[in-house]
Amino acid sequence: MLSDAILLIGVCFVAMLFWQGRRQAELARFHAKRYCEQHQLQLLDIAWLNGRPRRMGGHWGWFSRYQFAFSSDREHRYEGEIHMLNLRLQHIETPVYRLPD
Repeated sequence: MLSDAILLIGVCFVAMLFWQGRRQAELARFHAKRYCEQHQLQLLDIAWLNGRPRRMGGHWGWFSRYQFAFSSDREHRYEGEIHMLNLRLQHIETPVYRLPD
């Protein structure tokens, strides 16, 4: 009986982590899309790089890095990074890119 309860709690915890990860990925895509729209860039794709527990500003949370690809002139591909802590955007980093003529 106790082992069933522990198993159920474990399954619920894994499901919660999966759900939180999906929400974080959706927000990372939203921030990448918004960044590209604000800077007149074309968003090509986005991918999760890694994640780990981390403490920032006195708060513990799940820190993830996402890589997104974009184009400024439809000829060149550039890759930037998005850093998220839980569901909050921490930082967007992009390389120097060519502006369209």
